[in-house]
Formats: sequence, C-alpha cells, structure tokens
Amino acid sequence: MPEAETRPSPILADPAACWRRSLATRVAPLVDGAAYFAALARALEAAKHSVFVLGWDINADLVLDPPQGEPLDRLLDRLTAERPELEVRLLIWDWILFYSLDRQFLPQWRFDLRTGDRVRFRLDACHPAGGCHHEKLVVIDGRLAFVGGIDLTAGRWDTPAHRPREPRRGIGPNDERPPFHDLMLMLEGPVAADLEELARERWRVASGEDLPPTRAPADAPSPWPDHVAPWFRDVAVGIARTRPSGRGWTPVREIERLYARAVAAAERTVYIENQYLTADRIAAALAERARQVPGLEAVIITPTRCEGLLETAVMDVGRARFIRRLRSGFGSERLRVLYPEVGSEDGERIAVNVHTKLLIVDDRFLCLGSANLANRSMGLDTEIDVAIEAEPEDAAVRGAIRRLRDTLLAEHLETTPEAVAAAIAAAGDRIVPVVDQRSGRLSELRLSLPTWLRLVASPARLADLDEPLTAAKVTEHLVTPRRQHHWRQRLLRLGAVLVLLVILALLARSDVLGFEDRLHAVFALAEHYRASPLGAVIVLAAFVLGSLVLMPITLLIALTAATMGPALGFVYALLGSIIASAATFLLGRALGRERVRRLAGRRLAAVSRRLGSHGILAVVLLRFVPIAPFTIVNIVAGVSEISLRDFVIGSALGLLPGITLATLFGDRLGDWIRKPDPLGLVVLLGCLALLIAGGAALKRWGRSRITA
Repeated sequence: MPEAETRPSPILADPAACWRRSLATRVAPLVDGAAYFAALARALEAAKHSVFVLGWDINADLVLDPPQGEPLDRLLDRLTAERPELEVRLLIWDWILFYSLDRQFLPQWRFDLRTGDRVRFRLDACHPAGGCHHEKLVVIDGRLAFVGGIDLTAGRWDTPAHRPREPRRGIGPNDERPPFHDLMLMLEGPVAADLEELARERWRVASGEDLPPTRAPADAPSPWPDHVAPWFRDVAVGIARTRPSGRGWTPVREIERLYARAVAAAERTVYIENQYLTADRIAAALAERARQVPGLEAVIITPTRCEGLLETAVMDVGRARFIRRLRSGFGSERLRVLYPEVGSEDGERIAVNVHTKLLIVDDRFLCLGSANLANRSMGLDTEIDVAIEAEPEDAAVRGAIRRLRDTLLAEHLETTPEAVAAAIAAAGDRIVPVVDQRSGRLSELRLSLPTWLRLVASPARLADLDEPLTAAKVTEHLVTPRRQHHWRQRLLRLGAVLVLLVILALLARSDVLGFEDRLHAVFALAEHYRASPLGAVIVLAAFVLGSLVLMPITLLIALTAATMGPALGFVYALLGSIIASAATFLLGRALGRERVRRLAGRRLAAVSRRLGSHGILAVVLLRFVPIAPFTIVNIVAGVSEISLRDFVIGSALGLLPGITLATLFGDRLGDWIRKPDPLGLVVLLGCLALLIAGGAALKRWGRSRITA
C-alpha cells in the first residue's frame, strides 16, 4: 500500500469531510465531453459483468463517438446481447414537469422496453420535497469509474476548441447547442469498487433490489481505455457525498465540509470552475480565509448568464451575493470572477456554458464531482465528489494538480499549458496577473440585477435551499414579517395594476399596431359565440388547458367575465373551474403518489388525511386558504383519500365566493376596456380593492377554521 494511503493528510483525514479514502491505481482527467465520451465508449466495449450509470439526465439517441457510433440504447443492447454475464443499470432523476421540454420523452421506453432484459432503467423519485438526484457516476465491473459533471445526454459533447457552431453537440440535424465546458475524472482500482457500493445503495433505495458487489476475476483485463494516459498513479482518493434526510438516510454534508476544510488550508491560490455560485457558507469561508492570508488569490470561472428566467431569478441574485461577500474579503486586487466566450466568423460573441464543478487549492488539493457551489448541492440534492490531496513531499501529485489547473486556464486563454505555467512562475506563483493579461476568451463577470429580479428573489430562493422544502420555509420566504412592508407591497401591486390599466386604455384609444381594431374584433367574436355550443366548448377547454399550464384561476375567471359578460361569465367560470378541478384531480390519480409526492413533499400526508377525514369541508377550506396553486391542490387531492364526488362538491362551494368577486371585477374590466373613462376607472379600482379585501377576508376566516 502506498504511503499516501497509510498516512492521512490534513483535509481528507476529517471524517466529516470524507465518506471513505480509497486507493486509485490510475487517475486521468477527461477535459470536455468529447474526451469523456470517447473514453467511456471504449470502456463500455470492455465491460464484462456490470455497468452502473447514475445521472440527472440521459438520452437514448446520444452517440458517444459521433458521427459513426451507435445510439446509446442500441450500444447497451448490443453489449448485453453479446455478453451473457453483463448487466446494465441506469438510475436517472425522475424530473419535475419544468424540465420536460428539454428532455427526451419517455426514456424508460427506449431503455427498458426496447432493449434486452439485462438493460434495466429506473427513475429515481426518492428525494425530499424540492430535492433531486444529481450525481453523475458511471462504474464498470467495479474496477473503473467516471465521476464529474457530465450527463449522458444532448449538448454535452464538445472539444476544448468550443466552436461556435458544432453539429456534434446536438442530437439530430436541427438540434443546435451552445458551447459546453465540463470535465470528468476516470479512476481505476479499489476506489471504483467503493463508488460501485454507493451506486448499488442508490439502486436499492430507488428499486428495492439489493445487489451483491461485482466480482471480476483478478487477472481479467482492465476496462481502462488504452488511448488515455494516467496523470496520477497509486494515489489516495477521498469520496464525499451530499445526502438529504429521508428514506432512512441520515443527512450527510461531507462535500460542504470538504470545501470548507480545503478553503481553510489555502495559502496561495484558489481556482474554481463552477456552474453556480450561491453557497453561502462557502462564500463566508473564502472571504474569511482571504482576510487571514493577505497574499491569497482566487480565480473563478463561471457562465456569463444562467439558463432561463427561473435559474436567473434564483441563481443570479445568489451569485451577486456570493461575489459581494468574496470581495469583502479579497478586495479588488486578489479576486477575479470570469466567464468564457468564443467568437464566431461573423464577429458574434457566443457564451460558453461552464458546467464544471471543480476546486483546486494551491498545488495540493483537487476536488471534482457533481456538486455545484449552490446551497442545494450542499444539503438537499444527492451529490458525489472525489478529491485528491498531495502530501508535502509528493512532487508527482502536486505536479499533476498544477498541470490540470494550467491546462484548464490554457483552454480559456487560448494558449498552451506550458505557456500558462511559465507565466505563473514569472509572476511569482500568482495567477491573477496571468488572467489579467488575457487575450483569449475570458471576460470579467459584472452582474447588473434589474428591479424585477430583486422583487422575485425571495420566493425564487426556495429553489436553492440547502434543506427540504417545508411549510415553514415557504412562509419564511413568502410572508413579509413587517406590517409596513406588507402594506407597501400591496400598494406597489395596486400601482402596477393601475399603470397596466392606463396603458390598456391608451392602447384601446390608439391605432398602435391596429390594437383598437383587434380588440374590438375579439369582443365582437366573443359576443357572437358566447351563447353558442362552440363558445361554451372553447371557454371550458381554456379552463382545463389553463389549469394544466398553471395559469392562475382568478385570471381565467376575470377574462371570462370580461369577454362573456357577468351572468354568462359567472356560469362559464363556475363550470370551467369545476371541470378543471376534476380533470387535474384525475391527473393526480393517474400520476400516482410517488410522482405527486415531489410536488407537495411532507405536506402530502397531512393534506391527504385532512381531506379523507373531513371531506367536503376540508376542500372548502383549502379553496379559501390555498396552500399551493389551484392545479397543485387538485393534483395532490387526486392521490389523497377523498372521493371525486366530495372533491367536486367541496370545490364548487369553496370557489363560489371567489368566482363571484373575480367575475364582478372581470365584468367591470371588460366594460372599461371597451369604453375607458375616468369614472369607469374609479369603479374598476373599487372592484379590484373589493376583490383583494374579499380574498383576504376569506383567507382569514379559512385559517381560523383550520386552526380551530
């Protein structure tokens, strides 16, 4: 056994920061998806007994070695058909609806039903409310493992060149994907057997199948691909996890502890590549270490922007907070937060999606895995990281850690690792002066947060908690503790509504883009068909479709009254709300308890018992005091103990007061849009105030009945 295995090092010796320390006979980093997929393809061809794949996402059409390779499902099917002893198990997060548009439809059909019996696919829903299965791990024959941030899905294949247009990044001729940067570690030896132990445990929790360890013959050829040269040999590797509470697990925060320990040991440089920067405790640890060590520098590579409105609302506010905290410790001279871009032929700058989860401290510590520098990765999601720490006299390990840092910087600076190493040495072992002379892809990240983003920051932060989502957490982020802030927010909302109404009035009186004509056409069409069977079908279908896409029910009711008038609008709104309630109730029944559990978490059992024991009254109270959006309440009720009949009756009774108020407001809104005038605006605002006050009164009454 090498000395690195028998003499614990300061960071990895901490039992709270490391699940296990294991020997790796060979280790190699695989920078970017093309290198990883090529190595994995060759390793799979050498698999004899078992393959475990744990991932956040997967795509059956992925070709590991494009363009001539096989789709992933065909590859695994062929390998198991050729080798009677080989079994493949794929464990993928059972994602929430929000991600469905960016994922392959029904991957279990491709992997489970279109392949042989020895390719087994499971969706992992064994997580607390708000959590997800985020590990990216492949283990082959218990002898070779891949750990890092790359899933076996679309958009991950790329080379260090990160060409602006690269057809091999997508799946299919019309699937264009932006440049993507990430890396994996390939590890051989006893560490792979330990990682397989974790994979088997995850499989047992998700499927109930308890598997024995893979026993490959000692003299069997290694699946290590011959074209990859190892960077480390006979080195101790620490394995760290994040495990939330639930399913019999004891909460584990080893990755957070590992990061904090590594940062506390930093003397010269901290190099980070990470998709997100929101982890409050790590930011505090970095800032504190910077104050303790005046010469400490930090360089962070991260994306220029987050993906989509939700991620921006959650993560950009967190990133701004993270960077402010770091600057309070490092100042402006010792910290650089940078993002990479590449230039296209027409001069356009295209952002590189930095998806890496990497930490390098000095030339002594390397950590890589699935955990983002986000709060949720530290305590809520399931994560796996591996770490290597060099002993003081171990020049080979230190050299390999430096080489990886210099290789990554060289990719971003569009130069060579040797040139980076020489520049750092010339700068007195400092890296900030080197990146300051950048002539490549890197630019400094400067976040400018718009006002709307700050307004939604508090509720959006519920998506980046470091513990399971509970009613208390929802209240903490959504309920304003100070009454004056509460009324200030109400006045702001009323002001926003007033401005919107004035804009509508001006548009109705103007000829901008033919708005007036179009508006009159809409009202004329509604008046023509409102009492016809076709009009009824359209309105009722709109309620069902609107509820499926989580459109607020109050908005649907108001629009119905605005276009259909008060009497018919009230009837349509009541029937539409009841039909939508029943449809999404039945959807909950069809989805089943396990899938719905992720939407409601621990509240599901309490709501289910209340609905089952109090029936119609409980539904009425839930309509008065909505603990979740209209559609979510309906879906949760579908997996509760209440009958459809009682649910429909309770919904009709509970919705009546709200429908009455919303119909009154909607009717006045439609009338005022048709004929905008100051008196009509006053009446409309009065109806709006009545709607808000009436809703608040119903909620207070409902809460008093619930707590009584």
